Amino acid sequence: MEQHNSGDSYLELWDARQGWVPFLDSYLTEATEYKLRFKEDQVDVRIHEVPLPFYQQENGYFATFITPFQFGILKITINGQSYETYIYPDDRKLTEEQFNVMLEEILEEANSCFQLSGLETNVTASGRNRDITWTQWSYIDQSFYQLKQVFSKIEKQPFRRLEKFSMMMKREKVKHSEQVTLRWLDVKGHGEDIPSNVENTKILESVNLYENQVLKQQLQDLYRLLRKYEGVESKGIAGKSAKYRAVVERWLISPLITEITANNGPYTITQKFRKHPVYRIWYQWFDMLYKHNREGIGFDYPISLKDTFQLYEMWCFMRIVKILRESGLVLNTSSLFQTKKDGIFLELAENKESKIQLIGGISLFYQRTYQFNTKSFHTYTQRMIPDIVIEGENGIIIFDPKYRVPDNLGTALGEMHKYRDGIIHHETGKRAVQEVFILTPTKDEQAEGLRYFREDFQQKYSMGAIQAAPGFVEDKLKEKILASIESLSALHNR
Repeated sequence: MEQHNSGDSYLELWDARQGWVPFLDSYLTEATEYKLRFKEDQVDVRIHEVPLPFYQQENGYFATFITPFQFGILKITINGQSYETYIYPDDRKLTEEQFNVMLEEILEEANSCFQLSGLETNVTASGRNRDITWTQWSYIDQSFYQLKQVFSKIEKQPFRRLEKFSMMMKREKVKHSEQVTLRWLDVKGHGEDIPSNVENTKILESVNLYENQVLKQQLQDLYRLLRKYEGVESKGIAGKSAKYRAVVERWLISPLITEITANNGPYTITQKFRKHPVYRIWYQWFDMLYKHNREGIGFDYPISLKDTFQLYEMWCFMRIVKILRESGLVLNTSSLFQTKKDGIFLELAENKESKIQLIGGISLFYQRTYQFNTKSFHTYTQRMIPDIVIEGENGIIIFDPKYRVPDNLGTALGEMHKYRDGIIHHETGKRAVQEVFILTPTKDEQAEGLRYFREDFQQKYSMGAIQAAPGFVEDKLKEKILASIESLSALHNR
């Protein structure tokens, strides 16, 4: 963090416990909204070069600022002066391990649903590009920076060993007679007249060791793999792949790598790979890379770790799908998938309105859209897109994933009133939404004492919160899902 000076003291942040404090002295956490105040007449505050809009009141200029969904260094410019501060991790967030678990569980359930889809195409990772998958790309995109750091360390201090090389050298530079020199003179038949250049040996450092040969082989394989990702339909993935490939290409033509002969064929993990702290990380990176290289249904768009909220929404939907499928309530899942020339992809994205047909004329939707002209149910105000909807002929039940809101569940539930009051039955004009539940990864110790999680609160108000995250027992969620199907079926039979 850079040294403070008098210029930064004009910008302040509101802290509920301390009041107004200097911005650079405040403790910032990711994905949090803060109120800022600037006390001078002229204000120009930029976050990562993006101007922050302020509005004027009697005692200064004010602005609202939301930190990114990612911790790390925050660069801020205050009236031309540059500073750095730090955004700390939110302890409510899911861990990276849970992120990977959600990926695996989404794709695992997608493979199970494919059996019910009615599609006849064989399920593979991606058609002609069998060895690339969405999970593998997500891993590359998340961890390529780590690979760059590891290569930089290896480049500075690679494995080396001393080797003897035979070479011709001037006789005056021969410091001691090697056996090879004496043998050479004997073969050439030189007597007292020693030539000006003789054969001798010199000890030099070599980097052409097995571990470095494997390293070069892995770089060549990664280069070819990235070329394949450049050819996918997604422009975002193709563009990033080109940048990563250019970096790998620079590594391959570096002085270190050009001295090495690449290993051919299979390779094994040696004691040096196991014990050296840097080479071990390098080997583990590539080992993990190809663990994603398996057949399965993939996504045709990437999700980065900082966008965990988007993955969380998909995971919640697929967990509900699993509960319904294992309960024998699913009829068809074909609309979950789309077939493209690159393979079969799970069709979950904003405004795609993925639909699963359930028994009894009931449907499960992801990103269901309601507006003034939609059939059966519509809105009389704004367009509404709840994340997860179970819809029957005469009613709707909504499950809305809310990632990282344990301290603000009341506000989040308050927003759900727009669904309860704003979505109405097209024919009767009555409210269509029967119940609304927020799904949240709130930890047990945080949920205890919050009335929104209690059964009596949920029965009384037909809304509340349910814990849902990798590792949680899903009994409560399963109970609510099956009860929702039962209540909608009862409405249908009236």
